[in-house]
Amino acid sequence: MERCTQTEKESIPPKKQVPLQPFQLGEDMALQLMTARLILEDLTEEDLPNIQKIARNPDLMRYVLIWLEDDEQIARFLQRGIEEANKTDRTSFMLSARVLETGEFGGLTFLEIDPEIPTTGEVGIILLPEYQASGYGKEILMKYMEFGFDTLSLHRVFGKCDALNSASARLMEQCGMTYEGTIREHVWLRDHWRSTRYYGMLAEEYAARKK
Repeated sequence: MERCTQTEKESIPPKKQVPLQPFQLGEDMALQLMTARLILEDLTEEDLPNIQKIARNPDLMRYVLIWLEDDEQIARFLQRGIEEANKTDRTSFMLSARVLETGEFGGLTFLEIDPEIPTTGEVGIILLPEYQASGYGKEILMKYMEFGFDTLSLHRVFGKCDALNSASARLMEQCGMTYEGTIREHVWLRDHWRSTRYYGMLAEEYAARKK
């Protein structure tokens, strides 16, 4: 699951502005979301080496549709996350995932709301190899759906992945998201033509799962 640099376009009725509901802030006014074993919180300047660690791992970035090819792109990416966190009307939540007990950085996560589609949010997760296959991804995705539907009052939450990334597809399926279709070979991504699989969940489906 990852963020695409191009905005998803859909045919929608006139925009309905959905006010953000209150959510938990840390002592420094940063957003914090808690799972059983993790804390998701706003990026800071101290996360630069963490983002570099992700960006410089070719195996980790192979399926990721984010361009972090050099130090300048990495710095701009981090700065954007910091700037978004300071907005009062924020629609982008780029959060680090840290182990609750140790504070160790485990990966990068996000929930982004397209201003043109304010009732829809996209979620994404990039975990360092040592934190994969340990259930952390499921904790993060379920927390983001809770945050998106219960706190932000979204109507739809979706994620997408490279069609070759079976682990990411399996995670979204395990969390109850519905396969919505595949865009075939629409972009050249480093070493292959990427096809993108889409998964989504609607608010009524999320509510039914909670019962």
